[in-house]
Amino acid sequence: MNRIRRVENFDRYEILAHPLPSREDRVFHPGDTETSRASITYASHDVRIARPTGIGSKGRVAILMHHGGGRHVLEFNETALPIATALLALPERQQYALAYAIFEQADECAGGARAAEAERWADAFLDGRIRKRRSGGRRYAQIETPDEKACRRS
Repeated sequence: MNRIRRVENFDRYEILAHPLPSREDRVFHPGDTETSRASITYASHDVRIARPTGIGSKGRVAILMHHGGGRHVLEFNETALPIATALLALPERQQYALAYAIFEQADECAGGARAAEAERWADAFLDGRIRKRRSGGRRYAQIETPDEKACRRS
């Protein structure tokens, strides 16, 4: 399960790399790279590469992000791709840039998934395909497919 979650601290993680720990190092000036024509600052975003230390975290790696919105963690399985190995083999600036890009892409994808799910529920509400039921004192809601709705109506 790859998801970003908010945490109070990073105590449950073993830090493998802390690229660009100094805020001044996270400001890229013109001429620092061949593609940069303007200054770009990531001074407010601290990124770390870590491994969870809790039970059941074997084979997992995490990108820890600390910015104005708080502390966030993106954990993912490393079984398919050796992400930590690839990240740790890079120079510090590339480690930071790639870890930041992975985190931001995951955040953007999660936002898109939330929007798509909200739209799916809104469409189901408009079509009258939301079914509610109770069981054991709890309430459940589910979305019917158009075929299920047609079968129920016939």
